[in-house]
Amino acid sequence: MEIGDWYGSLKKTTSVKAVLKLLNESTLEVPYIYRDIATKEELYFYIKKWTQAKHSDYPILYLAFHGSSGCICLFKDNGRETTITTDDLFDLLKGKCHRRVIHFGSCKSLDMNGHTVNKYLKSSGAVSISGYVADVDWVLSSVFEMYYLFELQKNKFTKSGMQAVYKRLHKRAGFFTKKLKFTMKMKK
Repeated sequence: MEIGDWYGSLKKTTSVKAVLKLLNESTLEVPYIYRDIATKEELYFYIKKWTQAKHSDYPILYLAFHGSSGCICLFKDNGRETTITTDDLFDLLKGKCHRRVIHFGSCKSLDMNGHTVNKYLKSSGAVSISGYVADVDWVLSSVFEMYYLFELQKNKFTKSGMQAVYKRLHKRAGFFTKKLKFTMKMKK
């Protein structure tokens, strides 16, 4: 499931929806649920929905937002920025992400101590958490994320499955992982 809203000009929207649609229309037929999220309340609502057992066929939470160190950024109706910390997100996800993957498709959201990400893995039960530790170019990150989502389809969502994905990413898309400062932490 991908959720996010890239704010900016109302005339031109920037979205990862095209990436998801392409993967869905490929031979892989990757299913997805896409939601535009503009408020903290909407984000919390859809995360609670995603963690329900009836949505277990959608094991990837792809959070496509603007971001900064340890948070994602939303805008309120009045145009002021609202940040949601990763601590707040993982409070919602406690114990609800068994065999699930969480990806932050946002600048710097994972620019934090590795022990913190390991704490999130343990508390949520997620098999992996990934994202970027620096600012990223939207086009480059979109190309990389399409490949990353493609690679995730090839393995079970287990520790060994995610390790295989990680190795392939660095072998076949090493330019992107380095340029984008991509990180992927897995359950120990």
